[in-house]
Amino acid sequence: MSALLRCDLIQVLRNRGVIIWVMAFPIILATIFSFVFGGYQTDAARVEVGLVEQGTPEAAALAAALDALAKGDDALLTVQRFPGEKNARDATLAGDVCAYVTTDEDGTPRMWVSPQDAGTLSQAVVQLVLDRYQQVSATLATVAEKDPEALASPDAAAALADALASDDVLTERLSVLRAESDGFQRYYYAMLGFSSLMGAQVALLLVTSKRADGSEVGARRQVSATGPGRQLAPAFLASWLVCLACQLVALAYIRLVVGVSLGGREGLAALACAVCALVSCAIGAAVGALPGVPTQAKDTLLTILTMALSVPAGLFGTPSQELSDWLWAHLPWVQAINPAAQAGEAFYRLTFYDSLAPFAASVGALLAISVVLLAIAALFMRRQRYARL
Repeated sequence: MSALLRCDLIQVLRNRGVIIWVMAFPIILATIFSFVFGGYQTDAARVEVGLVEQGTPEAAALAAALDALAKGDDALLTVQRFPGEKNARDATLAGDVCAYVTTDEDGTPRMWVSPQDAGTLSQAVVQLVLDRYQQVSATLATVAEKDPEALASPDAAAALADALASDDVLTERLSVLRAESDGFQRYYYAMLGFSSLMGAQVALLLVTSKRADGSEVGARRQVSATGPGRQLAPAFLASWLVCLACQLVALAYIRLVVGVSLGGREGLAALACAVCALVSCAIGAAVGALPGVPTQAKDTLLTILTMALSVPAGLFGTPSQELSDWLWAHLPWVQAINPAAQAGEAFYRLTFYDSLAPFAASVGALLAISVVLLAIAALFMRRQRYARL
């Protein structure tokens, strides 16, 4: 048993193509995700807005308000000053700022945006800032008209302005999830589920090499004293160890290098990797044990099967995830028997759900699918007679 296991491990590790797909593929994909999603997070950090210097008291007051929002580490705005409106217009059309701000003769602030790039989130933030500024200015003007002495002291005027600029109601942000989500973590969990299915190629390689119709070596192995079932066990164990190692490397990479949160449940995430590796090897073993099917046809069949399971599991971008959500809502039994769907869902449930029951349900489903597929593989691996090989 140990000798067969060692030989199977050596056979897998010498196959560079398998190692590249199973280990390097998730790392490369996670790196691409980090660059793409990191760009979205960086762009949303501050709002670039232009301000035309007009030299009027009203413009100076508006500039002071915008400068106050541009200070500190958590600043909302980045203000760029322009000597004239033409310079500000050119910068807006070029995309250097999302909009530029001026004041009318009566002191009313105006925001100007590019006609080719209107209605963005950054412009909405600037509009909200200007609306708030007008509300505070109007209130201060009303107070000054009715009670001039209330604003006679600069400190009193500043205190009143700060009070008006603050939130009228204290609010607290609540989340129904146990961990904060940035909206992109689901893609990483789906990537782990998809990369685990790629591990089915490892089991396919080892099991196919032990069939009499797979290779000349397989023919000699089938007539040896070691039965097919005893040959299947070390092949499956070797493929599982390799897939598990690759999954743990990918998990460590996205957690430590990319910084994807696992909700403080890294140990259980490693258990999820073990179960995902188990079901992927079971899929590869079942396909590899099919009798009377050429090896090349088995490779093609496994690729088609992997893609067919991955699409409804949400492992191919936003449209695929929308399909996955629809299936979970309307046809949950389809997703319950889909190992790809359960693999990605296991990491999501582990991170964001308070209870471990949903995670345990996904793990149980993956174990049940693995048992069924292994039973099929053992059935197909029995000794058979061939007219010729």
